[in-house]
Amino acid sequence: MLETSTAHSHTYNEITNQPVSWKTTVDAISSQWAELQPQLTITPDTHYVFVGCGTSLYIAQSAAQCFQEITGYTSLAVPGSEVFLSAKSTVPSRYPVIAFIISRSGTTTEALLAADYLAANRSNVTTIGITCNSDTELTKRTRFSIQLPHAHEESVVMTQSFTSMLIALQYVAASLAGDQMVIDQISSLSTYLQRDIRSFESKAQELGENLNLDHFVYLGLGPNYGLAQEGNLKLKEMTQVHCEAYNPLEFRHGPISTVREGSAIILLAGNRERDYVPSLVTDLKEVGAFVASCSPYPIDGSDMHLLVGKELTDVPRCALYMPFLQYLAYYRAVSLGLNPDQPRNLSQVVKLDE
Repeated sequence: MLETSTAHSHTYNEITNQPVSWKTTVDAISSQWAELQPQLTITPDTHYVFVGCGTSLYIAQSAAQCFQEITGYTSLAVPGSEVFLSAKSTVPSRYPVIAFIISRSGTTTEALLAADYLAANRSNVTTIGITCNSDTELTKRTRFSIQLPHAHEESVVMTQSFTSMLIALQYVAASLAGDQMVIDQISSLSTYLQRDIRSFESKAQELGENLNLDHFVYLGLGPNYGLAQEGNLKLKEMTQVHCEAYNPLEFRHGPISTVREGSAIILLAGNRERDYVPSLVTDLKEVGAFVASCSPYPIDGSDMHLLVGKELTDVPRCALYMPFLQYLAYYRAVSLGLNPDQPRNLSQVVKLDE
């Protein structure tokens, strides 16, 4: 394994660079947030809204659940378009709101329109842009900004930018909550990934090159649901293989009917659902699935298992699941003779006619 030539792939290099990117992210967000936080007015009624498009929406979904779990503050994830097209149903109007608008490039049209709409129509909302470029149009249109240019990418698909922005938002939550244990665990993530990344890559290559599997389902609960959605999107972007994402317990309420021989289930499990995992795996195996599980504890019955972040609590562990999912998509693309750096019908930034 690991003999595939990867030297000239931006996608591969950016996945592999994540231990470095994560360490730099923690250093950057600790200093930027220390300067930004005192400028915010936060009350017990403050709500938090996380806004994104595509991969950035999945950052928003995971970040919102992490944020509420860590801080106790009401936190929502909203697609960028629904801010300016359906604000009454997505953005609270009776409470103070801090809205994090997430865009890797800082130029995504829907993110900019969301920022403009909130500035013009919602005096109760303070906007904070978060990007992986410096001095972008988004940072000009939001009141404050978090900038992570070290996580800038040449590739079309988002990899280290996804995890870096998620880690930054988790750090913000832990700082607001005064939770030093979570801050310490977030700060240690780069060390854990550096230790395990070759193992994650080897397992991902093995699974990605198994062409007997042609249907992939990603399962995740709580903050891991956004990760499952993102794993699904990475495979879809790079390969166009049939893939889906669900909550693990909800999967039995109908979608399990699609499972057959040739179906691979990628289960992202944490401690919160541990008691329910064995029966789920049993049910999946009974209908012919290949089960690849990622968790901080052993899972009997899995065809492939990755031990992930057993030293960590569920929220800080989130980012550690992603390199395996990203490598999986990369190696499946290479196995199909596709170029992961040039996914079909996609460009690095989505811009609409405003």
